Amino acid sequence: MLENLAVRATGEILATTTASGPDIWMLDPVANSPATLVYSFTGYSSVLGIAEMHPNQFYVVAGNLSFSPIVGITPVTGSWSVFHVNLTQFDANGAVTALKIADFPDAVFLNGLCVLSLEQGLVYIADAYAGVINILNVNTGDHHVAINNSLTAVEPPSTNIAGVNGVHVQETNGTLYLYFSNTAQNLLARMPINTDGTPGGDPEVFVPGLFLLDDFTFDSTGDNIFQALIGSNEVVKIDVATREVTLIAGNPDSAELMSVTSVQFGRLSNDSDTVFVTLNGANFTDLTITVPGAVKMLDLGVLA
Repeated sequence: MLENLAVRATGEILATTTASGPDIWMLDPVANSPATLVYSFTGYSSVLGIAEMHPNQFYVVAGNLSFSPIVGITPVTGSWSVFHVNLTQFDANGAVTALKIADFPDAVFLNGLCVLSLEQGLVYIADAYAGVINILNVNTGDHHVAINNSLTAVEPPSTNIAGVNGVHVQETNGTLYLYFSNTAQNLLARMPINTDGTPGGDPEVFVPGLFLLDDFTFDSTGDNIFQALIGSNEVVKIDVATREVTLIAGNPDSAELMSVTSVQFGRLSNDSDTVFVTLNGANFTDLTITVPGAVKMLDLGVLA
């Protein structure tokens, strides 16, 4: 089951897997070649959030969970860690180093991860089942819960559906915001933050009524959000200024984007209008694996 992805400056896609293996895979959308195993984490079952802080320097969430029909996801509390994965030598000789940055003994289910500050070495990490957002200093390993409010929380009776899921820092109209999706509450939210990641104001519902949101990204201008809807097998575009929601691709009755989990833009000059998405392949109605996990490419120029 594929979970999250990051696009390298060279154009290749890194994809993480959950339940099916603790792996990072790479594929080249230009060469259309078979996926290459980049790294497998010993002692873990799953890899989730991934983000690049500096060129070829990635930070990823690893932990233990199981997945089964009807029951769904069962995470193991306290099994979660964040690693620094260095791909500097990967293209030359296939060498990859992975260094554990920190364990999270109190975490229930770490999921989405995003860069908060390059200068300070800070990342946000969502604990989806605890309903809180952590800050980790990747230089020191220090971490703490930074954000915990009614919009990050898991609301009963959704005890086995993620609360806060995807996280992304973006400046909008001169204000630094943390945008975050809440799967159980079916909403995208945002709140002003300070440069150290502490709350700078109250959270607000940015867009309500989207069915089971997962991860998301912004376009290069910051004017639009592209959101994966794992529950309805769709990718939608949200205009940040008007909050208007437009369907980009997918259909609740189609397996084309079955359980789409994350969205990222291409980084090459010829794919800047392309978004790549990961599918975990599970039917959200009965949680059976309907199609194989996959990475798909959506050409916005064709879809417009």
